[in-house]
Amino acid sequence: MQQKSFLQRNWYLFTPLVIIIIPLIMAVNSMVNWGYGFSESMNALVHFGSSDTRYTIGFSELGFKTLRKGMDGRTVYSLIKNPFERQEDDTVWRYSLPQSGATYYHERAVIFERDSQGIPRVKQVVSRFHTPNMK
Repeated sequence: MQQKSFLQRNWYLFTPLVIIIIPLIMAVNSMVNWGYGFSESMNALVHFGSSDTRYTIGFSELGFKTLRKGMDGRTVYSLIKNPFERQEDDTVWRYSLPQSGATYYHERAVIFERDSQGIPRVKQVVSRFHTPNMK
């Protein structure tokens, strides 16, 4: 009779390791794909089943990641197209919203301010995991 290897005899010892590695891989994935910090990435992982996000037509994470402070509105439009919502004064463009019934979603927005010539320029790029207690 052939002797079983250590791994075959003690496979159950590796179960805790697998339980830790899979969420860690998922957290690193959200850090790389969405640019979240570790705590925000873990928050997105905790609410994985209850989050649901809808994005605008023409939106891409890659295009959104290229946005920089000081870009004008036309450049933003050429990269990620039409937002879902625009405030009347054109200061906030929202590119993601929660699906109906979802309380958690991946928030994507661009906040503008007008320069001395009246051209809207990117003041802030919002990329975060939105929870119900956020404003």
